[in-house]
Amino acid sequence: MVACNKDGHAASQGADTSAAPSPQANCGHTACGSNFFVDAVAPADCAPGAKCTLEVKLVATGDFHINDEYPYKFKADDAPGVEFLGADAAGKNTFSKDAKDWKKTDEKSGVMTLAFHAADKGQKTVGGTFKLSVCSAQNCQLEQQPVKATVAIR
Repeated sequence: MVACNKDGHAASQGADTSAAPSPQANCGHTACGSNFFVDAVAPADCAPGAKCTLEVKLVATGDFHINDEYPYKFKADDAPGVEFLGADAAGKNTFSKDAKDWKKTDEKSGVMTLAFHAADKGQKTVGGTFKLSVCSAQNCQLEQQPVKATVAIR
């Protein structure tokens, strides 16, 4: 396994960071890439006005692993009736490794936790862009994946 820097390059050698193929449609996950998948896990119980969380889980596949040096970030899109509670310096709609929203769970996976309040009952779409990186011994790839999930506010 090779260490990767925050730019997604292999620390010990040059890396191919060319764009991966487009996410596969109907792959069984929220988003899929050539060497990873992402699942957005909505909270089981979320009440109006309460702090709710959405987990965005990244899993590296094959010979790939989580890039420990990459500054993982999620930029949430504005959504009617939803107030995001991010602590990143970039604003409440930004969740990041620097703000301690990202947690590596093992060599091949990690979770970005998005906190928010919903103003009223109903279905809310929570989404945005997840910036991520996975690496193999030969190279690292940088990705920006659109992620969204429907959250039931009851």
